[in-house]
Amino acid sequence: MLFVIIIIKIKMFKTCKLEWQVNFLKSLGMVGCAALLVACSGDPGGGGFLNSTGQVAVATPAPGNVSAYAAARFLEQASWGPTPPSVKEVQRLGLSAWIDQQFKTPASIAVAPSYVIDYDDDNLSARDKAWTFFPKTFYDHTLGGADQLRQRSAWALYNFIPIGNTGFAYGKVEYYNTLQRGALGNFSDLIRNVTLNPLMGFFLNNDQNRADRPNENYARELMQLFTVGLVKLNPDGSVQRDTSGKTIETYTQQDVTQATKALSGWGSDYSPFLPRTNGANYGKPMIAQTWDGAHDKTSKTVLGSPIAGGQSASQDLDSLIGILVNHPNTAPFVSRRLIQSLVSSSPSPAYLSRVSAVFVSSRGDLAQVVKAVLLDPEARAGDDPAQQIARVGKMKEPVLAHTQVLRAMGCTQAVADSRNSKPDRVYEAWTQQAYFAPSVFGYYSPDHTAPESLVPAPEQKLITSDEVRRRASDLTYRVEKKADFTQAGCEVDLFVNAAATSDEALVALINERFFKGAMPAPLRLGAKNLLTQDLVNQTPQRKFTELLQILISTPTFGVVK
Repeated sequence: MLFVIIIIKIKMFKTCKLEWQVNFLKSLGMVGCAALLVACSGDPGGGGFLNSTGQVAVATPAPGNVSAYAAARFLEQASWGPTPPSVKEVQRLGLSAWIDQQFKTPASIAVAPSYVIDYDDDNLSARDKAWTFFPKTFYDHTLGGADQLRQRSAWALYNFIPIGNTGFAYGKVEYYNTLQRGALGNFSDLIRNVTLNPLMGFFLNNDQNRADRPNENYARELMQLFTVGLVKLNPDGSVQRDTSGKTIETYTQQDVTQATKALSGWGSDYSPFLPRTNGANYGKPMIAQTWDGAHDKTSKTVLGSPIAGGQSASQDLDSLIGILVNHPNTAPFVSRRLIQSLVSSSPSPAYLSRVSAVFVSSRGDLAQVVKAVLLDPEARAGDDPAQQIARVGKMKEPVLAHTQVLRAMGCTQAVADSRNSKPDRVYEAWTQQAYFAPSVFGYYSPDHTAPESLVPAPEQKLITSDEVRRRASDLTYRVEKKADFTQAGCEVDLFVNAAATSDEALVALINERFFKGAMPAPLRLGAKNLLTQDLVNQTPQRKFTELLQILISTPTFGVVK
């Protein structure tokens, strides 16, 4: 088996325009064995293009004027990965019209079969079968679904409004559907639907929150993680400080107490005829309980805003959501998380301020906010490599790297994992299970910084030696079960035939599908050297897989930039 250790020369760092790449290379250094020389991805221009006012200047290309590189780069941000048909579609429509078309595309909804809703949780086989439905459905949607922008937006929202590995299988399915339906709607509606989702009610205990027995867990996380955050922000995301230089807290314990009262009295739409594995009635929102002591009907004050006494649980919920969503913090808080997930881990204050303004002016219309994120001049400057902005970019977390590899291979549905001893398992990202965040804090902190550089790089938290080792060694092992891939629509034979034709044909095809047609010269040279030396006696299939698994372990592939 061929592994890779990256040999880095100091002079390469002088030309690197993304600090993410340097840190990604350092993580690759843990893998060890053979040697391949790679450099930072090509950057023929400087660190960005500024007009006479000092602002980023770039025009969104009109339909017909979008290069294949620009279309593929855009799709790395707006979808689960570019494919030849999707690149052509973006070129035909133009970026803005493609986004508008995506807004009209129906959501991919997971429709749970009976074995997911009603099963014997004490029966290992039945439980495994129920839990394998969601991963297969998720990858079916990511690889073959038409609503690519909605799915990526839902994933961005899940990264800061998550549910961990809790409850029963059907609950996970319906929480996914909640985010899918609301990903491009109004943020207030999304927060309301998330609040009333039975699995969220169970996860953060709001289904136990009563006037006579308050539970503060959900109220605290709703403010801290989902809406306003811990400290007061300016519209550009910068932190507000008092005269002594200390950060100003957004809310107090009293606010938590008052919000808890406003959120009291909700519970699942229970029926004695429901099976144990759907006891919370996951397919329906929670309902307001009507017995005395369920909802606190006293007046409340949250973040300085009053909520009238005597209101119903539903009215209090709407009042609280209105206070939180309209708070000055929410626009920059939510906008930053969306930018980080889609485009850039460290957006400039100006970029964040522009998107925050759209959040405010649109009253939290997520479709308009997402469009602003994707079409912002900073997001689009790099469509021309000569205008690349140094700080724009993000590491591909394992799920995103995995879907981009499979989509580039032409896969249109989940790939079976027949090597697994358990039936119905699919080939998933190794170190990040989709929609199974380890805690309410998600997969990583949005403030996680890269070592030494201290540049925000949240996804780097997941780029462990184990993750890199799997990228650099797993594909050949998997594709040995070729039928798993061909049955999922993957174009394995296309790559195998290219490898059988010539080394140049294989490198050219990989360059087009995986590197937007812009593989840097040092990386191409390293690939050709491997084919003529280490891999010269391998079969065409192994030439393809062993070369590809090394190339996708490099920062050139591992960074969206």
